[in-house]
Amino acid sequence: MKKDYFGIIAEYICIIIYKLKFYQILHHRKRYYVGEIDIIALCNKEIVFIEVKARSSKIDDRFVSFNQQRRITRAAEMFLSSNSKYRNYNIRFDLVIIRSYKLPIIIKNAW
Repeated sequence: MKKDYFGIIAEYICIIIYKLKFYQILHHRKRYYVGEIDIIALCNKEIVFIEVKARSSKIDDRFVSFNQQRRITRAAEMFLSSNSKYRNYNIRFDLVIIRSYKLPIIIKNAW
């Protein structure tokens, strides 16, 4: 399977997981000039910015570099500044690791 397809499938698996946990999916693959957020979800006055990493076998030591974290954080700030209704909501950054033939790993408050 091509790497791009596996990444997209991993994002949809993640969406299903969060929907099963009663999260509302606000955006999928939200792009800004400063970066992209894979998934933006909402649950109980908390906005969750989710980064999805798909791995076919090997697990890396560092899934999200500092520069990637900064780009995602800046994109999240842009989302919040353009959606003032979420101004008083709590925010969280989750990392979801999807591997072939393994259960997903969800790291809440990854950074």
